[in-house]
Amino acid sequence: MSGHTSSSNTFTFSDKIDAAYIYNMYEDDYLYIESMFKAVLDHFDDDLAAIQNNYGQNNIDLLRRSVHKVRPAFGFAGMPGVQEKCREFENKCQAAKSISELEMDYPDLIKCLEDAGTIITEEYKKLKSFNACS
Repeated sequence: MSGHTSSSNTFTFSDKIDAAYIYNMYEDDYLYIESMFKAVLDHFDDDLAAIQNNYGQNNIDLLRRSVHKVRPAFGFAGMPGVQEKCREFENKCQAAKSISELEMDYPDLIKCLEDAGTIITEEYKKLKSFNACS
């Protein structure tokens, strides 16, 4: 093993999390990873609500900005696929002349974000427990 002295004490991430991406950013500093997941979750509900409110108010520019704001969080949590989905939606907002042009993509985005929030919450709880026992 390269540099991992405690190979028996390794956290196993959900297959929805890109573990290689996480280890590339944080190595095996599980306390730091836990704190990053917590930081993402601390803002997640408000960020999701902002996206939903801006959509409901037909404000494409604020919708794009609110999606842009939440996008990095998924990188910090090892979910580059969700990050990419946000980027694609931002681009659609940029090109859209009216909110109706986003009606097909918006429900998919919200479902993706909600699912990601659930996964991050579960991983955070597991990390917290793992770190408490380490």
